[in-house]
Amino acid sequence: MMPVDNIKKRSRLSLDRVKKEPVITEMTGSDKRNYDFGEDIGLLVFRPWYNCISYPKHFAYAKSYDFPVRIAFVDDPVDPKGFIDGRDEWRGWNLPNWIHAAKQLQEDGVKAIVGGCGLTGAIQSLIAAELDIPFYSSTVLFAPLLHKSMAKGKRIGILTVSEEQLRVRDNILLKECGVTDDMPIVVRGMNEAEPEDTKVWLTMTTDAYDKNAVEQAIVNTAVNLKNEYPDLGMFLLECTEMPVYSEAIRQATGLPVFDALDMVNMVQRTVCKN
Repeated sequence: MMPVDNIKKRSRLSLDRVKKEPVITEMTGSDKRNYDFGEDIGLLVFRPWYNCISYPKHFAYAKSYDFPVRIAFVDDPVDPKGFIDGRDEWRGWNLPNWIHAAKQLQEDGVKAIVGGCGLTGAIQSLIAAELDIPFYSSTVLFAPLLHKSMAKGKRIGILTVSEEQLRVRDNILLKECGVTDDMPIVVRGMNEAEPEDTKVWLTMTTDAYDKNAVEQAIVNTAVNLKNEYPDLGMFLLECTEMPVYSEAIRQATGLPVFDALDMVNMVQRTVCKN
């Protein structure tokens, strides 16, 4: 049972001319489309906060964008039974809470919604089916398009928080995002990188977080991946923490990088009324 009954509905504030009192009525149908707050894009963001969020180019940092975004916080985002060991039908996530937050964004008037963790690609179809507006769970959705843009024989390097988590449940995330077995990709998780780089990466949510140190760890991982796979043609960053480091990866590898900010900017252009 999805928690939809407590969605706050869009309402109109008007004045009762007889009683001279404010009246609130729920808006329905085409009436809804006449009102919004100028936020075309809604972002689903973890309710828990952590150290690395408040940096320009972080996905959840509103100042990363040249346009207003509306943020909905997802309470208890991960399946209480665990991401790996949780129920298969929720695919590692607290699915009702994600749907509830997405529906609230839709009711609040945004034109499209973007997920706040690339690993939610595993529940792409489950959330999209509950909405009347476009939903983009993960940068991995763009892998088929990026693959088509490259020369034959080139592969996409997907940098992720964890290859184990991305591939769990028989690669359901890749399947949900349209990545087929014949599409040349290589996945490298920061949790499975060189031990020292993994150790630095894991400081992201701690008081020991050092932006420059984490940037170097991610760059090291990207460079190692390029050296290991000479046919690498592009990097796709699954993790919404990683856009902060995209430019450093480009500079170090000389390869194009597609990240969560690129995704949000593309989606904005598809729905912006101006």
